Amino acid sequence: MPDDKDLILKNIWYLALAGEHLRKGELVHRQVANHRIVFGRDLAGKAFSLKDNCPHRGVPLSSGHVLDNGNIQCCYHGWEFDADGVCKNIPALPPDTKADISKIRAWKFPVAEINNTIWVYIPEKLTPNIEVKEPIPDLHLTPDQKFLHVESIVMPTNIDHSVIGLIDPAHVTFVHQSWFWRSAKSLKLKIKNFEPTPRGFKMVRHAPSTNSKGYKVLKGDVSTEIFFDIPGNRLEHISVGKRHKVISITTLTPIDDNSTELNQFFYSSIALTRWLWWPLKGLGKKFIGQDVDVFHKLAKGLENDPTLMLVGEPDAQARWYYELKKHWKTAQEQGTEFRNPLKSETLRWVT
Repeated sequence: MPDDKDLILKNIWYLALAGEHLRKGELVHRQVANHRIVFGRDLAGKAFSLKDNCPHRGVPLSSGHVLDNGNIQCCYHGWEFDADGVCKNIPALPPDTKADISKIRAWKFPVAEINNTIWVYIPEKLTPNIEVKEPIPDLHLTPDQKFLHVESIVMPTNIDHSVIGLIDPAHVTFVHQSWFWRSAKSLKLKIKNFEPTPRGFKMVRHAPSTNSKGYKVLKGDVSTEIFFDIPGNRLEHISVGKRHKVISITTLTPIDDNSTELNQFFYSSIALTRWLWWPLKGLGKKFIGQDVDVFHKLAKGLENDPTLMLVGEPDAQARWYYELKKHWKTAQEQGTEFRNPLKSETLRWVT
């Protein structure tokens, strides 16, 4: 079950926040994988991220403010840092100082903004020039297409428990009993084909379940393909006919060793969904809220440190997740290329 040693994967990208939540001229604090990070935008609007501590006395840079020249000014002594973390001004130094303040830096994290989502790269070690070893996640959209943010919520469990809950098919009928989804009386045998992907696995494209009411509002030739990639990203790509697509992505970002942030995003090329956005967003929040409710119960149960188990094909994806983590860590330790150990497989479960 959960791997307490090196729980959080390194040298990999994590979702930090929705692009709409990072406005020019503002600073946003986030804790990602035990790192306290400040996010901002430079004068051109490009996102950046720095360790959220002033190198001088350790005050959070997110407690400061953005100057007209784009620099961050610390609230304690007024030290200024640019988007690369380089110190640009120390007001207390006399004009004729010989100190080379450009050698003073706030640690910089690599950051990428794609489809209105902002991602941060968490390295094994913080160094002045971090080498990014992995490409940013594939969100299956062109650069001009943007996700809409549905919800952001904290799960009271570590990344392993959170991921297993995300990819577990057996809980759906019992946790997500809703008029718009399904009930415990609609159990059916499911047979799904899976294939490995570069950093995870996918459920091969198929017609969606007939006992899920949520799919029935989509008319025409509908098929869905579901992807999971480490460290904790699940993306469902629904094709509607030959022209339209609906994409839902759920990301899990470890805050620390005991809590995980879940973010839900949505994209649709169907005009009607834009008109119905607020009702759809409400349904999405209700769906996520059902998960959060059961995870609070799970967290209570885990206080007893119970013995846990994974049983049969319904729990196969959880076993795959642990296998992927193990091989990722080995590749990082040995400095070798990560190779997905999974094979194509067909799974059966009742839900």
